Amino acid sequence: MTKIRTVTGDIAREDAGITLTHEHILYANPGVEFDRKAAFDLDTVAEEVAATMRAGMADYGVKTIVDMTACELGRHPRLIEEVARRSGMQIVAITGFFPDRIGIPYHWRVQSVDYIRDHFISDITEGMAFAHEATDIKAGAIKVATGSGDWQGGPSPTTAEGHHMTPPEVRIVRAAGRAQAQLGCCVNTHTEPQDFSLRNAGIEQLDLLESEGADPAKVIIGHPFVNPHLEQLLEICKRGASLQVDHIGIPWQNPSAEALDEAMANAVCSLAAAGHIDQIVFTYDRFFHHCRGPITEDEPEMLNERVDFGYMFDSFLPRLSKKGFTEEDIRKVLVDNPSRLLAF
Repeated sequence: MTKIRTVTGDIAREDAGITLTHEHILYANPGVEFDRKAAFDLDTVAEEVAATMRAGMADYGVKTIVDMTACELGRHPRLIEEVARRSGMQIVAITGFFPDRIGIPYHWRVQSVDYIRDHFISDITEGMAFAHEATDIKAGAIKVATGSGDWQGGPSPTTAEGHHMTPPEVRIVRAAGRAQAQLGCCVNTHTEPQDFSLRNAGIEQLDLLESEGADPAKVIIGHPFVNPHLEQLLEICKRGASLQVDHIGIPWQNPSAEALDEAMANAVCSLAAAGHIDQIVFTYDRFFHHCRGPITEDEPEMLNERVDFGYMFDSFLPRLSKKGFTEEDIRKVLVDNPSRLLAF
């Protein structure tokens, strides 16, 4: 029987409803867990995030969220579960890692592909570990992240093999391909948008995932619309994978939300006209709680924290409607497509 695996139990695909495929309940840079100024009370944060979730459910009908927080970026199974229980939101957690430049702790850098594969499988079938505790809270999808761009936001260096993945990133992507081939679950990815200026980063990921037996029909390529190249988006669709429209209302690597929204909306409409509406999902990449201590000039509040939960519904969807996007199209990208991709 197919199901979508949430932190509070499995649900039927038809019960997923409006789904956002890439969000962060808690976001924390590696190492911040040792900073006293960044310490937080679980009960307080759980209630704060749950209140935002309840409002989003009541005002906009969102029912399901995928928490795409990698383990080294603050993935907190107990907090995710508590937010889900208090809010009623159906939350899918992930197993996986962030790109080499920021993530992949040493323990995982030295493990074999099969060891990492088994880790992904156990997170989904047995439960995720946290702070030396083996929980029974299960992940429902796998995250892979590639593209260790430079600190100034430029593209990732090209390796001797001709791609943009470091050796640890390659092992993790291969492990995800093997785990997905065994479980049939969704793989949702992070790409570096600037890499698309050099070559198709999504195709690089698909080549490696498929070489290990992964099904591209269960893969979502993340961040390809932040720097959209229509030919590359079409190439990914023709391979059978899906595309994630994220950073809606968050002008990452763009001069303004208005500029990014318009570019993304035009690309979405072009893809829909080309017959690929079934391969698109929408989300924000919002930080519901950023664990980083006091806001300073060096650590300012990020745009991912400030975007309003309703921005997509109040601004981006009306923009698409003016361009001919229909209610049926909106249902596909917010309900039908994510439920199909997350079910296994």
